[in-house]
Amino acid sequence: MIISKGLDDRQRAVVATMRMRLTRVQALAYMKGEGYPMSEGTYGRIKARLKSNELKRLHYIAAIGFEQQHLERIDTCELMAQLHWQNYHLEKNPYKKSMILREIRELQPYISAYYDATRKVIQKSEPQPEQTPENTISISSH
Repeated sequence: MIISKGLDDRQRAVVATMRMRLTRVQALAYMKGEGYPMSEGTYGRIKARLKSNELKRLHYIAAIGFEQQHLERIDTCELMAQLHWQNYHLEKNPYKKSMILREIRELQPYISAYYDATRKVIQKSEPQPEQTPENTISISSH
């Protein structure tokens, strides 16, 4: 498993079985249904490796995956809003138009929160000027 590149599809499927709290039998059936048939031993090794690398995965998400996921969510919300507006203009039923407007309104806090978080991340990543005698104002009380 290469942590620096995230998880592959098979590992993501194992993580899904862990999150769904499936029994071993259910998990193996799920894995087979997802196109990853494997023995109980292989499943156990992958699961153990994933558990032992949880901290590394968190560091990866914090360092690299956060930005990718963040941008993906912004893009998804904006696409949803765009498609809702297209549907709104195509819809003839006033009640359904109202429901579409409600969906658009409910997206707005998410979009705003993502943009606010983006602004904060950018501000934190910008280099701060060093405090030197040239750019420090000294206030003395005489």
